[in-house]
Amino acid sequence: MASANATNVKVYYDSAPIEKDKVFTVAFWAKLDAAEGNKREVTLYAQTSNVSPNLFFNKDIVLDSTEWKEYIATFIAPKDVEGNIWIGFLVGISDVDFWIDDFRFFEGGPTDEIKTAETVVSPSGKLPATWGGIKALR
Repeated sequence: MASANATNVKVYYDSAPIEKDKVFTVAFWAKLDAAEGNKREVTLYAQTSNVSPNLFFNKDIVLDSTEWKEYIATFIAPKDVEGNIWIGFLVGISDVDFWIDDFRFFEGGPTDEIKTAETVVSPSGKLPATWGGIKALR
């Protein structure tokens, strides 16, 4: 059900330096619950996390896929921001469920992202177990 409190998803960045006139990017993957809808609006925002929050980025984004899709938003910092910041989503205006993964915030445009090699997880040399097998050991 939709909430009256629209500020309920945030990512905290400790001492993220934001310099005026520099480009910053927020990128993430998202998908909608197919049973609940194929379109949902969220507002992506950035603000300081001090006692008097200072909003310095605000953009509406339409999530429009029930499959994983990457969403990218760039902005030019309107002023210098020092200290800790929140990057968040205003999500309380809709009750369509969605998932977010691989959330990134960095200086520069989308092509400036520094990507690391993917981590490959291998069960080699590990003892496989199932929940039923663990319960049976009691």
